[in-house]
Amino acid sequence: MPTLLTHPAVPLALRAGLGARRLPTPLLLVAVAGSMLPDVDVVGFRVGIAYGDLLGHRGLSHSLAVAACFAVLASLFAGRLGARRAATFAIVFLATASHGLLDACTDGGLGVALLSPFDCVRYFFPWRPIAVSPIGLTAFLSASSVAVLWSEVVWVWLPCVVAALLMRALIPGARSRPSAPPESA
Repeated sequence: MPTLLTHPAVPLALRAGLGARRLPTPLLLVAVAGSMLPDVDVVGFRVGIAYGDLLGHRGLSHSLAVAACFAVLASLFAGRLGARRAATFAIVFLATASHGLLDACTDGGLGVALLSPFDCVRYFFPWRPIAVSPIGLTAFLSASSVAVLWSEVVWVWLPCVVAALLMRALIPGARSRPSAPPESA
């Protein structure tokens, strides 16, 4: 998996590209949480759930169905998040689904159950340039972590920066800042 430092790259790029008016801070925070949410499944290791099980690592929590459910839940609070329901759904779905999609681009693990619970086959993309991050802080703080972080910079962060710049250039009004609240007299 890419590290928890890298999964938020997608919602952060969306914010940078779309601007604060289209992706207000409360919605950004939910999208960032969604981008990291699928890795809640690592708790399963502590309670005896096997890696390859439906509830194991990169299983159900990494699926597009869970991303859609989380996006529906977030869209129920769209008003409080400062956006319309459709926009809230789309942004939270993209952020949450990006987790499993990025994991499917890594060079290790058992694959990702993207279509779970309907199909429990674990998938990888044919092209897998991202170095898999070891699970756990102790394992991560090793000599290999530099290679992992470098592959994430090259294959996730740089494309996200390019995508954000393209959005800002191509989407009308993406550069504008949110209007200041009116001052009271």
